[in-house]
Amino acid sequence: MTKIHLLLFAAASFILTSCLEIKSTLIVSKDGTATIEESVLLGAQLAAMMQAGGGQGDQLKGLVMDKAKAEERAKKLGEGVTVKSHEEVKSADGTSGVKIVFAVADLAKLKYVPFEPEQEGKPASKSEAMTFALSGSTLTITNPDADKKKGGDIEKPKKSAEEFAQIKTQMSMMKPMFAGMHMAVELKGAGGIASSNATHQSDGTISYLDIQFEKLMENTDAFMEVMESGEGGMSMSEAATKFSEIEGLKIEGKKVVTVELK
Repeated sequence: MTKIHLLLFAAASFILTSCLEIKSTLIVSKDGTATIEESVLLGAQLAAMMQAGGGQGDQLKGLVMDKAKAEERAKKLGEGVTVKSHEEVKSADGTSGVKIVFAVADLAKLKYVPFEPEQEGKPASKSEAMTFALSGSTLTITNPDADKKKGGDIEKPKKSAEEFAQIKTQMSMMKPMFAGMHMAVELKGAGGIASSNATHQSDGTISYLDIQFEKLMENTDAFMEVMESGEGGMSMSEAATKFSEIEGLKIEGKKVVTVELK
C-alpha cells in the first residue's frame, strides 16, 4: 500500500497552479474477479506543462500513463491482469488526462499497489503490495505496509520552531496552488458492501486513502504535522490514529480489513 507521505511529497514536488486529481478504485466481484479504475486529471496549466516536458513536465508524464505504460503496469499487478480500456479524457474547462481500467481475472493473484508516480532520477518506492483472499462472500484485504515505517526505525530529526514558522509562512502563500487537488484510493463491491470493519466507509465505498488538499490546508498546523510525519517515518497505522480528526484526510490504518460483499 502506498504510504501517505509518498503521495504527499509527490504532490508537493510540483509547483501547482491548477487542479490535479488522482484516483484508484478497486471493484471486487463475488466470483473472484475484479476491475481497477485509475484516473489522472490535470488542469489546463499542468497539462500544458506536461506537454512542454522538462523538469516538472517530465514528472507529470510519470503520472499520466500511455497505453504502453499501462500494459507494463498490468504485468506488475499480477498474473492474469490485463488492460481492459485506456481512454484519454478532455473536458470543456480544459481539464484533461487519462482513465485506465484493468481487468483482474483472479483476485487471489492480484498484487495491488495504488498509483506511484515514476520520477526520473529517483528510486522506486519499496511499498509492498496489498493482497486479497475471498471465501464465499467474505473478502479479506491485507496491507503489509500499514504498520511499517519509512526507513525502518530510523527517524529524522524534527524541524526547529524557526523552520516550522518559515514553512508555515510559505504554506499560507501556497494555498491557492492546491485548490482542487484530490487523491483517493478506494475499494467497492460490484454488488455493494453489506458490512466491513474498515475505518472509513460511506455509500458502499471504503476509503484507504483520501486527501483533499484544499480542506487539509485550511488547517496549516495540521498540514505541517502530516508532512512532518512523512519525513519522520510514521507508519500508516500511526498516522491514521494521529490524524483521525483532521478534515480533508482519511487513512486506513488497519493491516487486515474484512468486507462482507453483497
